[in-house]
Order: sequence, then C-alpha cells, then structure tokens
Amino acid sequence: MKVVKDISLKDYNTFKVECYTDTLLILEKESDFSKKILEKYIMNIPFIILGGGSNILFTKDFKGTIILVKNKGKKILNETDDYIDIQVSAGQDWDEFVQWCVEKELLGIHNLALIPGTVGATPIQNVGAYGIEIKDILLSVTYLNLEDWKEYVLSNIKCKFGYRDSIFKNELKEKVLIKDVTFRLYKYKGEVDSKYLEYSGIKEELEGKEITPLSIYNAIVKIRESKLPKVEEYGSCGCTFLNPQISIQEYERLLKIYPQLPKYETEIKDTVKIPAAYILEKLGWKNRRKGSVGTWIYHPLIVTNYSNASANQIYSFINDIQTDFKSNTNIDLECEINIF
Repeated sequence: MKVVKDISLKDYNTFKVECYTDTLLILEKESDFSKKILEKYIMNIPFIILGGGSNILFTKDFKGTIILVKNKGKKILNETDDYIDIQVSAGQDWDEFVQWCVEKELLGIHNLALIPGTVGATPIQNVGAYGIEIKDILLSVTYLNLEDWKEYVLSNIKCKFGYRDSIFKNELKEKVLIKDVTFRLYKYKGEVDSKYLEYSGIKEELEGKEITPLSIYNAIVKIRESKLPKVEEYGSCGCTFLNPQISIQEYERLLKIYPQLPKYETEIKDTVKIPAAYILEKLGWKNRRKGSVGTWIYHPLIVTNYSNASANQIYSFINDIQTDFKSNTNIDLECEINIF
C-alpha cells in the first residue's frame, strides 16, 4: 500500500483535468484489502474508489480519500475442453486482459477491445460494446464489504445487471470494494457465433478474412480507432451519455421528428433503446467546439478535452448538450460518467 497526500489527480483521470485530493491510497496487494489498512482513511471521511479514472469527471478538488485499486494478476480456476474460468484482479488493465485472452484464442471478450479502465470497473457499469456486455461473460465478483469488513462472492444473477447498470451502482454503491472478477470464456474451435459479428461494420471489416478471436479483436480496434479519440492524446471518458430507453409510444412520437431514427430491442417489455448519437448529429453536435472542449470529430456522444479545458468548462458543455437534447426531444439525456 502507498499513501500520498495533497496530490494532483490529472494523471489519474482520462479527462485530464487538474484537481487535487487530500489523500491518495494505492492498493497493490491482497493484504491491502483489509479493515486494518483502510478504516482510518475512510471512516467518517468522504472517499471514492478509482480504477483507471476513465468514467469520472472531477469538477473540484476532492476533500477526502481516493482509493486507487492497482492489484494485478490472473488465475485459472477451472478448465474443461470447452471453456476456462479465469479470476482476474480488479486493478488489472482491461485491454491487456482482453489481449491475453485473444492470444489464448478465447471467445466472448474480443468485442470489448480497446476499452480504457480496469477489470474491477467493468461489472459496475456492466460495460458493453459492439453487441457484448460484461454480463455475457461474467461468473462472479469478489468484494470487500466496507461496513462489516467481510469478503463476499456475488454470482452473475445477483449482480442485477441492466443497461450500463448493476447492483454496484445501486444497493452496494460506496459500500464495497471489488477485489477480483471471474469470467467464463469459451475456447475457439474453428467456429464463431454470429452474435459477435452483428454490430455495424464488423462483417465489412472481416470480409475475406478468417474469422478468429484475433481477427475480430483487430477489426474492432480498427473501427474504434477510426471513430474514437486516443486517451493518451486527448482527454475523454469515451461515451459521455447513455442511449435513452423509451416506450414504444415515445419512439413513435420521435419518428415524426426523425423519420429514420433507429431503435434496438431491450429486455424490458414495450421499451426500446434509441441511439442518442443519431439525434445529436442531427442537432449539429458532432465535432462542435467551445474553446478547448467539444465533441469528438467523428462522434457526438464523446465529450473531449482538446487541450487544457477546465473541469467546469467540460461540465458546462455537457449541460449544454443535455439541455439541447431535452428541448428537441422532451427526453432526458443521462450521463454515463460519474461527476463529482
């Protein structure tokens, strides 16, 4: 464990905004996840748990403790002829893990390529991309309860996964510290389920190529790099907003304004998901700039710090987008990122 006082968080958030915290507590090994280590830094003190900092906007200095989860490691718990169960430490870099799985020719995770952040953050948001969500490959989550200081293992179904949602954003919010996540991934045997190829652009990118975990991964990396900013060059948190889930009646009302508005089925009866980017582009929000902050050149959902925008400039820009979306659709555009 490392403890650093009065430190800038600019290198710990992908928006790259300058802000400070009273205490940065870095957890690196198994023994760091304990009452003895943690209690004095979070008891009656505001705290935030941070992984890769790719889902947060700090609007001011944080008067409290930032817990930075940096434990790393992988362990194969079970292996059959068909699949492997892998327990991965919460602080492991997500895309490094994805690449490791692709090298092992494992199916199920390649569609989640190039997503910034750590393994421990993925179940919180039920991270998803290109037709696959974490809930599709996750077996369980191990966490430390910060109230009774006991360790628990939560199965997939008990995580209450939804669209960019889970129990960790609701009942267990700010009450637990995720230690590791266990995934079940299937072995590639020459065939790939069509569900991995359904997202727009994947089939086109793979045309004429052998379809393997590696070729799918490479295709999605190419697609993402053509649409999204590189976090090492520009500050962003990826998609800033959630795609609204609305009733069929609301969708039919919007069709009168946007006749070609796509829709996607959801697990909720009589509810569909609509692409916010489609409407924002129609409203002129793609590649719109205001000083040092703007939306990305190719994607209106991605608010981007182009140089040295302040947190308040970014926050104000986000509010402007939400206000315009609401006034043109009468639907709230919800932030996907956490704002403090």
